[in-house]
Amino acid sequence: MSMEIAQQKKELRAIYQAKLEQLPLTEVRRRSELICAYALTLPALQKTTTVAAYASFNHEVMTDGLLARLLAAGFRLTLPVVNKKNRTMVFRGVENLKTLTPGPFGILEPQKEEPLCPPEEIGVFFIPGLAFDRQGNRLGRGAGYYDRYLATINHRAVRAGLAFQLQIAEEALPVTATDMKIDTLLTEEGFIF
Repeated sequence: MSMEIAQQKKELRAIYQAKLEQLPLTEVRRRSELICAYALTLPALQKTTTVAAYASFNHEVMTDGLLARLLAAGFRLTLPVVNKKNRTMVFRGVENLKTLTPGPFGILEPQKEEPLCPPEEIGVFFIPGLAFDRQGNRLGRGAGYYDRYLATINHRAVRAGLAFQLQIAEEALPVTATDMKIDTLLTEEGFIF
């Protein structure tokens, strides 16, 4: 990655993190409920039984309600488990949200004993990010876990970004060849694309 793009990404991460931190918790919760309600109407959910999502962390769209509703609807729910040492991520099944424990970054994860989910079985990914643009580019937190994982998938799962409206960049985000795009973006205002 060029130093210029790396610097641009670093600056944008700081800007969007600051925007998120200024959002009152009551608004985070209210807007998250709207986003999660839209997420449950994603047409691709009609065509799959296995969904990958994430346990929200640090001003992200709160997913606890979404996770509970996916489980209640009978979906096979999987969440990421990261290996900080070798910088990889896998998805493991979750049957009970109360069994999640904090991983290396403090984000709730399934236990290591939970069944590993082969990537080709996942039909929908709900993906976090700090910022998104209208071309489907995503700015993550900089560690590249999602980009590396999504690059290994050889089938066409739907990649849905979950974000607040304030996380949409007006201009195209800086990207490199290793940055993976999303297919659709959901905010509190509905489906953006």
